Amino acid sequence: MATQEDRIKQREALEDAHDNFVQPHIEKFTEVNTQSLPNIDVALPGFCYVSGWLALVIFYCFWTRRRSPIKTF
Repeated sequence: MATQEDRIKQREALEDAHDNFVQPHIEKFTEVNTQSLPNIDVALPGFCYVSGWLALVIFYCFWTRRRSPIKTF
């Protein structure tokens, strides 16, 4: 029983050490300043790019289908 209590105490000590010493450093390094990020709106250019490719593919499909009609026997 004493070994189980020692293990519990060791585990609690390790968890406390992590919370007290390691966690503040992790939070400091992962903190992101929102004012330092560039404000770039990518939704409109992305939408235009995808729409252009989609229109080009649809046009190509109709053009190739019209050029070589399906022959019926």
